[in-house]
Amino acid sequence: MFKGITLVSWSRRNGQAGLLNPGAVWSGLVWALMSTVFICTALMLWVFMTAGEVYHFSVLLKAGIGIGALLGGAVSGKTAGYLGWLHGVTVGFIYFLAVLLLLIVWSNGLSTLPVWFGYGLALLLLSAAGGVAGVNISAASRSSSINSRQRKRFPV
Repeated sequence: MFKGITLVSWSRRNGQAGLLNPGAVWSGLVWALMSTVFICTALMLWVFMTAGEVYHFSVLLKAGIGIGALLGGAVSGKTAGYLGWLHGVTVGFIYFLAVLLLLIVWSNGLSTLPVWFGYGLALLLLSAAGGVAGVNISAASRSSSINSRQRKRFPV
């Protein structure tokens, strides 16, 4: 049932695996932030193009932040190729701190802070799941590229 799914890979072919790949964490964080900026820009364009009086975007913004965490974890796991859950959690934690900082700067107070810590746990879980998925996506693409090289080509 779980054949071919990598949850933890402790070593590589060339020796012991490093704990974290900073480039993978950075690329995942950039993807997470840029996907959230894209979603916020799309919502802002929706407000400019429609003539509504009141917009309730809180659920859409939270979903966009969750999608950003999932994408960031997946990109970091795919870039690293190993320990996707750790890369995903690292991206999710840094991303949560960035979102929390924006919340503190632009809100009137810290009254919603306990709710956001619960939401931060959800972001960590989403980004870890994205990291695991990213490692397995990269493993699937590596195996399919090997198969495509081994496949005999017909002369045209």
